Amino acid sequence: MHDRLTAQIKRREFTPLYLLHGSENVAREESLKALVDAAVDPASKAFNLDVFHGEDMDAADAVSRATTFPMMAARRVVVVKRLERLRDTDARTLLPLIDNPVETTVLVFTADKLDGRKKLSAALRKNAVSVEFKPPYEKELPQWIRRRATALNKRIEPDAAHMLHLGVGPNPGELVSELEKLAIYTDKRDTITCDDVVQVAGASRNATVFELANAVGQRKTGEALTVLHRLLDRGDSPVAIVAMLIRHIGLLRKARWLRNHELPRSELARKLKVPPFFVAGYLDQAARFDEQNLWHAYEALLNADNRLKSRSRAPAATLTQLICRMCSGPAV
Repeated sequence: MHDRLTAQIKRREFTPLYLLHGSENVAREESLKALVDAAVDPASKAFNLDVFHGEDMDAADAVSRATTFPMMAARRVVVVKRLERLRDTDARTLLPLIDNPVETTVLVFTADKLDGRKKLSAALRKNAVSVEFKPPYEKELPQWIRRRATALNKRIEPDAAHMLHLGVGPNPGELVSELEKLAIYTDKRDTITCDDVVQVAGASRNATVFELANAVGQRKTGEALTVLHRLLDRGDSPVAIVAMLIRHIGLLRKARWLRNHELPRSELARKLKVPPFFVAGYLDQAARFDEQNLWHAYEALLNADNRLKSRSRAPAATLTQLICRMCSGPAV
């Protein structure tokens, strides 16, 4: 149905009824805007566009506007947002309009989630062009981020996309917001780097996986647990948290191996693939572990990752035990 909607918008050929639903509200709102912009004549928008919200709408007024002929235009558009919040009495008022839509009106409903047991939902699924907007799967997010960056005329490095995903979390709205900030921050540069992500996305949040990784690297158990539970309370993905920690421990193992080679900071940064000003921090943290510590930490991370991906019902307990195990043991 996505292709059908896109084709209709492109050709400016519309059906009278649309249902845009699903929890991926960024793409949903963009499609709604594209649909409205294409269907409504800009010169008569003030007369031919009405927007209602389910929780406080007057259904009789919405029906009246939807059945009114457009003024000085080919069609009018009526949008009903947050359909899931519509009162049952208002839903009954709208049903005849959905069963017999007006040809000169484009009536658009949007919803985060539909209750399939209700008559209104069933009528919309039967009569409307229905498009569901699903959030990308966790593994698809880095690629999704790269596509969104391209839409902003930017290229984001693969590692930077991965870092943004891990640092911000899986919420598409928050990711788009951070990408827009990054586009402004990088200004005339074409490419968004890991350094940019740390500077912009890291600085804009109260707790990030970067803070957690640094607390673990410094073997500060109390601080690491405090940040961990802030992340979990905020809704960050436990699997993404572990993935970031795996990357961090991998960097510490590499930094520990490199620290005896007496390389200049720029060369260390190149080999570690991190901004130069991070090098001292990685070397300091690497010095707090011996090789056995780091190997045990890596092993613990893989075990935690397996438990979380096997649908563990206690992710908070799993991650708490993981942090304690990684930070414990004799310091070097």
